[in-house]
Amino acid sequence: WNESRKMLRVSFPVNVFADRAAFDIPYGYIFRTMHENTSWDMAQFEVSGQRYADVSDAVRGVALLNDCKYGFKVKNSVIDLALLRSPKNPDPTADLGHHEFIYSLYPHEGDLVHSDVMREAALLNRPPRVFDGVSRGAEPLCTVDSDSVSLEVVKKAEKENAHVLRLVETKGLNAKAEVKFRRPVTLAETNLLEWTEERKFGTGTEFELEFKPFEIKTLKLR
Repeated sequence: WNESRKMLRVSFPVNVFADRAAFDIPYGYIFRTMHENTSWDMAQFEVSGQRYADVSDAVRGVALLNDCKYGFKVKNSVIDLALLRSPKNPDPTADLGHHEFIYSLYPHEGDLVHSDVMREAALLNRPPRVFDGVSRGAEPLCTVDSDSVSLEVVKKAEKENAHVLRLVETKGLNAKAEVKFRRPVTLAETNLLEWTEERKFGTGTEFELEFKPFEIKTLKLR
């Protein structure tokens, strides 16, 4: 990219009638209108989104997935994504040079919540990684069985010798998740800062957790 004062965008007209579109945000999604009935609607000539923008009715929909672009314009059944730009202010060298990125148009059945859009967007942004070495049949620390609860974080605890998991309900539903560990662990729910233990689940290898819509649970295990 070696342009000056230009913007590169890609647009997809879709044959789906809806009055709003859904945009990916951290641990959830947000709806924005697709019409321009008010000055507030017209001011949304470009809006932010992360891994996808989706236009759906009750039967079908189309999502535009991407791995690193965040400026969407979705108006009048056209999904538009900003790819590159070259302004002179505040950074005269913005976006200049070689770029590699992926965007993918994904038609689907059902609305956003009852489709595979979120899973496909996650797979696009988390491709398998291959490392040189010797296979030892390693197993994951745990597995999560749920249609809408996602394991987003596995890390060491900040203040003690323990591990921390962060699970998120991603579809805006009341949900249950079955979490299975490969060995017995002592599990407790803590807050985001890991300062308290608000609920203890005991010791075992399988736990059933209940989630409210978009709820984030931080779990500490020993």
